Amino acid sequence: MRHIDFDDLWKDHLFDYKDGDLLVIDDITRLNLSDYENTKLAFVMAVLCVEGRLQVVVEDREYRIGGGDFFVYMPGQVIGEILLSQNADVKVIAFAQRAIDSSLYLHKFVWQNMEYVKEHPLFTLSERERQGLSHYYQLLMNKTQDGEGSFQHDVVRLLFQAMILEFQMFVDRRRGDIAESDSMPREKDSSVRQSTLVYRRFMSLLAESNGRVRNVSVFANMLNITPKYLSKCVKDESGRPPLDLIHETTVGTIRQQLRYSNKTIKEICTELDFPSLSFFGKFVREHLGMSPTEFRQKKLEEW
Repeated sequence: MRHIDFDDLWKDHLFDYKDGDLLVIDDITRLNLSDYENTKLAFVMAVLCVEGRLQVVVEDREYRIGGGDFFVYMPGQVIGEILLSQNADVKVIAFAQRAIDSSLYLHKFVWQNMEYVKEHPLFTLSERERQGLSHYYQLLMNKTQDGEGSFQHDVVRLLFQAMILEFQMFVDRRRGDIAESDSMPREKDSSVRQSTLVYRRFMSLLAESNGRVRNVSVFANMLNITPKYLSKCVKDESGRPPLDLIHETTVGTIRQQLRYSNKTIKEICTELDFPSLSFFGKFVREHLGMSPTEFRQKKLEEW
């Protein structure tokens, strides 16, 4: 059994767009599909079939994906045989889980439907749904081809997030949960594992902290569990230690503040509860590779 992580995809250089934890393949026929048989992928793969047919076996279940169908592969599932018709036009968006985790607003909604999507990965889209998703995809491709620009990264990420939320509406329609789509999921469901509930609560608290809390023990105390148990639950669910997610959240907030706000560096430091400017500067340099002042100046020059 071969395991393929997200970084392995980069080595083949068969993508039309790449950006850290997001990758777009506009023509799946460029891939050697046999390389992906009898494998487990460590990332999400969203497949839109425009024309033709794709046949795939996942977890010993066969799926026939035709024109107008949308299929989602979830990380860790076993892929068996893959067959593609000669006239197939299949688009693929692959992304690491951190692409969802890094958007805490998006993550709040996505994990509500994860278990359902694992069991029901194939969606036959209505004409309206297909047109909507195709328009998002085409706009995404247009923006990826615009070349480097001050806001290209942000625009592409926002379009990606919009596509994910659009897909969430597809799922909600299938489940008949439209009325509850903007609420927190019911945690009384006995089918949900304890580690999943802990992870969900942790991610919710992380979103509320907005980068101000940077200690695993503090989050563990909020959840009335031990730091060791919190670390285990988060690692089981996301494949990453909680401190990685905590630092990623703080870095994301710092990026936004330095790039878009008029706050002084001292004000940002105080707002995020850093003990001192020197400690703040050290943290920023460690994670962004430059001082806060250098990062802000670089972004101003790009504009």
